[in-house]
Amino acid sequence: MPQAKIDPNFTVLFACNLQVRVADLNYGNHLGNDRILSYFHEVRVLWLSHHNLSEHDVGGCGLIMTGTNIEYLKQAHLHQFLTLTLGAREVGKARFTLVYKLTDDQTDQVIALGETNMACFNYQRQKPTRAPVSLIAALRLQ
Repeated sequence: MPQAKIDPNFTVLFACNLQVRVADLNYGNHLGNDRILSYFHEVRVLWLSHHNLSEHDVGGCGLIMTGTNIEYLKQAHLHQFLTLTLGAREVGKARFTLVYKLTDDQTDQVIALGETNMACFNYQRQKPTRAPVSLIAALRLQ
């Protein structure tokens, strides 16, 4: 089954800079694919924190990841400076998709694109729930 392509064009809600660390390298001596998903997690947590939210509490409920899609486009290497941008698509009543772009600071080449499908979740009741107003506001900032 062919992988769905990720549209690299999105409104940036948040960005951060990262430097590839030795712990981020794999056996091929480049940025490991598992670390890229961790980078996505990092920018998501930073974005939420910027809005005084967390994955445990986005205004009365938590978040849960329901799926992910990553396109690995270029290698990144030790000490390389990268920019990670985050945007949102398909914002619904309880679910939304976050999109990510990992870019080389020096060449502006895209290293990876990603999407995480997220849902608002009541962990006490173990049920999906509607997105709080505070989260919707953070997702719709333009």
